[in-house]
Amino acid sequence: MTESSGSRHDAAVGRSFLKLGTGEALARLVAFGATAYLARRLGADVYGIIALASAILLYLTSITECGVEMLGISDVARQPSGIAAFLPSILVARLMIAAALMLLVTGTGLLLLPQPDGALLAGYSLTLGAVALGTQWVHLGLEQTGSVAMVRVGTEALTALLIVLLVRGPGDAGAAPLAAVIGQSAGAFVFLRLLPGGASGFRAAMRSDVVAAVFRRSWPLVLHGLLGLAIFNSDFLFLRVFRDSASVGYYAVAYLLVSFFLNLGVSYSMGLLPVLSRLRSVPEAERRLHDNAMAQTFAGSLPVAIGGCLLAHQFIDLLFGRGYQPAALGLQILIWCIPVALFRNVAQAVLISHDRQGHLLRTVGVAAGLNLLLNVMLIPRWGMTGAAVATVLTEAVRTVVVLGYSRGTGLPFTSWRRFWRTAAAGATMAAVLALTSAVPWWGAVALGALVYGVVLTLLGGLRFRRGALPDLAV
Repeated sequence: MTESSGSRHDAAVGRSFLKLGTGEALARLVAFGATAYLARRLGADVYGIIALASAILLYLTSITECGVEMLGISDVARQPSGIAAFLPSILVARLMIAAALMLLVTGTGLLLLPQPDGALLAGYSLTLGAVALGTQWVHLGLEQTGSVAMVRVGTEALTALLIVLLVRGPGDAGAAPLAAVIGQSAGAFVFLRLLPGGASGFRAAMRSDVVAAVFRRSWPLVLHGLLGLAIFNSDFLFLRVFRDSASVGYYAVAYLLVSFFLNLGVSYSMGLLPVLSRLRSVPEAERRLHDNAMAQTFAGSLPVAIGGCLLAHQFIDLLFGRGYQPAALGLQILIWCIPVALFRNVAQAVLISHDRQGHLLRTVGVAAGLNLLLNVMLIPRWGMTGAAVATVLTEAVRTVVVLGYSRGTGLPFTSWRRFWRTAAAGATMAAVLALTSAVPWWGAVALGALVYGVVLTLLGGLRFRRGALPDLAV
């Protein structure tokens, strides 16, 4: 395996993530703005109800996806010619699951749950039809990241526009799920139309043997997703029980900022997965790609964590208003999930590319149990602060275990020497920001980015070439 060939693989991942990451960043920025608008218009109490309904919906979405969103990327990348053989069966099976869940949740929400909590949950459950028919994973497997990026931005823009037009105050909370249903349905339709041959090229049918073969491999990912969500948002449920809906609202605001960057990390791993899947037979190239991914995700995430921690109060005030200042401490703690989770995303992509979904399931099972124990111990006494500490500790343990399993594929954690430049640049950035705490947020962001970039360049971790984008050479 030559150096130039390995560089081409790195470049392929870089181009893929540049398209997908840029689109995902824009989409998440639009969604973030819409959510901030909702939080301001609805107030912490009503927004807390929306946040809890959204948290529950994530579990239903994971069941509806059937683990195909990640596994399917790898399958399509390995055998793109086989799409027509299994895609219709998978979509029909997922649609049947979504219909059953929608009926169950709507009945439970309207008849058994307190209102307006139940009605809002029932409304959000109607998005499951669009989830079932989603084919973003097919486009990612085909490395059509540009198309995915454009559709993602369009979907979130439509949803945000509807929210701004329809939601004026707490009495309009029911318009939020309506906007989500319309936006996601439009996105699912466009993805179907962009399939090779268009949606008309596939005949709606379900072959039980195809569905069974896929689900036998994907069920560990379904359980992994559900348990991962328990780690991600079970603290919302504990806060609602032990505190109140306002606490849920504050915590959701803190998590919203963190989730933006966590989702970018997921996008990076989705761009990484098809290339890793193809490189299984070329260990040298696979190892190079893995090591570069580890070093580069850390270089991209560390300054975000440092800046977010030091400027949390200013960001909360700017985006949500002084009424949400209790969320700042939660953000200062939760922000450290970002570099930890991005390490794990790379290792998870390795395990999926090696068909080791069972390792992910065992890992998240242990982590979910630990998170439950920590929530019970910390949230009743320390509320939102306890929830944030429990989340960070759980994510750290989970990442260490996944990295251990990744070593079993022949891809151990990359050398610690790959991180010293990033750590030195981050430490310098933190010292400068701490000494200039009176600088407004926009000046602090610019100053922090400048200091980090200059130090990283002086240490050789960021290289500039005439007529080309900077090269992250950590």
